[in-house]
Amino acid sequence: MTLPLPSVMLVDDHPLFRQGLRMMLSSSNMLQADIHEAGSVTDAVAQEHWVNLVMLDISMPGCDGLEGIEQIRKRWPGAYVVMLSGHDHPELMRDAVRQGASGFISKALEPEAICAQVQHWLLRSQGLAQTVAGKAGSACLAPAQSPNAEVLPLRQYEVLKMLAKGFSNKAIAKHFGLSEHTIRNQVASILKHLGADTRTQAVLVAQRNGILPATAIK
Repeated sequence: MTLPLPSVMLVDDHPLFRQGLRMMLSSSNMLQADIHEAGSVTDAVAQEHWVNLVMLDISMPGCDGLEGIEQIRKRWPGAYVVMLSGHDHPELMRDAVRQGASGFISKALEPEAICAQVQHWLLRSQGLAQTVAGKAGSACLAPAQSPNAEVLPLRQYEVLKMLAKGFSNKAIAKHFGLSEHTIRNQVASILKHLGADTRTQAVLVAQRNGILPATAIK
């Protein structure tokens, strides 16, 4: 009996990138898989396909990739969820894993390296372990293996995400059960860390440097 091909869902709001990625994966000698695509998390989970791997853009309008992980997990609990991003900042990688992502692939990789990553995850989904070595493996590091870099402490990173949502110091303090004085100090440390003068500037700097998704988290 012939087993069904493994299935991949590409979720990205840029049609040209999404379609180009689909063509690249479909034509690769490394892969034999059914490739599906969607322009948003909502469109993806509405499809009837069962998938082994979801490649999820980290920056999308409306529901960004990080917020969409939970919906993806509910729809396909057995699938691997790998984030796609033009940035590979260690804190963003850590956050993706904290949210439940299985891995992280940089859009800046060469096509062969991306195909090798996809092959790796599809083999894992079929219970066939394989080590992806060399250039291909460098983009899918676990957080503890990320390149050394000065990153925000976890609490400050969570405060920064709430700044991106437009929350006031009072609202942030209430959310975390801390005093406004503590949050003011946290915000001051964030501004200093990012070299920013205002909260808005700090969010923009964080997005530009890949510390936050390129679209503000809602």
